[in-house]
Amino acid sequence: MYRFFAFFLALTMPVMAVADDAGDAALAELYETYETVRQFCDGISDRISSVSGVSKVNTAVTATGTVTAGGALVAGIMKSQTDKKIEELQKKICERGGCDPDKVAAMSDEEFLHSVAQPFIRQMELDRELQRLQAEKDAATAKSKKLGNWRTGLLVGTTATNVASAIIAGLNRNQSDLIQQITACNTAVDKLRVARTAAINSGVDPIENPMINEFNTTIESCGALNVADVEKIEKRMTVVMGTSIGGAVIGAVGAGTSIAANKDSVRNDDTDAGKQKEKNLNTAANVSAGLATATGAVGTGFNISLITLTKKMLKSAEQCEGTL
Repeated sequence: MYRFFAFFLALTMPVMAVADDAGDAALAELYETYETVRQFCDGISDRISSVSGVSKVNTAVTATGTVTAGGALVAGIMKSQTDKKIEELQKKICERGGCDPDKVAAMSDEEFLHSVAQPFIRQMELDRELQRLQAEKDAATAKSKKLGNWRTGLLVGTTATNVASAIIAGLNRNQSDLIQQITACNTAVDKLRVARTAAINSGVDPIENPMINEFNTTIESCGALNVADVEKIEKRMTVVMGTSIGGAVIGAVGAGTSIAANKDSVRNDDTDAGKQKEKNLNTAANVSAGLATATGAVGTGFNISLITLTKKMLKSAEQCEGTL
């Protein structure tokens, strides 16, 4: 019996030694691979936080530009309404003889006697009404001029914010460094997954070695980082940059048109052609303000979606780094 036991030990001890050696080698490989994961996956949250911060700043910029463009549109609409009122007042003034200072000189004797024969009180009432209409027109004209200046200033403002937004988005559109780091992290996590399986197959007991379970948590958390999300960031940054450039061009054109529409030489041209030119310029300026508002809203919407996306990515990165 003793001889049999001795013979059994002689046969099994080399096998057990080989198994222990294989397990130790697999475990060493596992720890080495884990260090690679730490090297490539640590610090990703800082990069994502930077992108998130840029998105927040750019959201504020584009939102300001959108509000500014909307203000220009409102000012333009109010100006158009005021200009229409001026036309109505001018018509009433002309009906009461306020547009033709030579009207009396051109009267026939009969017309003159008839006018002079009018009751004195009635004549005073007409004069007072004419003065009231003229004062109302002057106030409306001053208001129209001010609204035109406001529209111009607001369009200049929205142009500036769109230029700033385009620069911010352009500088941060390329996220190749972040893509490379997440790609390296994902590759390291895949290797850690293979090394973990190899260690278990080599006889490493997860119960006796609790680090195996910790590695499982790292694999699960760090594996959630996705390069596709970074590519979405790049695409959305490109859209923001494009809409901002478009908004800047529209705002600049609108501001120039608004300046032209508010010039005294245009406003004081009472010919039919002059009045039509002023209307066309005001309409074009208002359309520009509306388009600038629309492009600003699109840019703001994409920036908000960027904040949501980076928030999700940041959560995954922080969970990953928390296991390292």
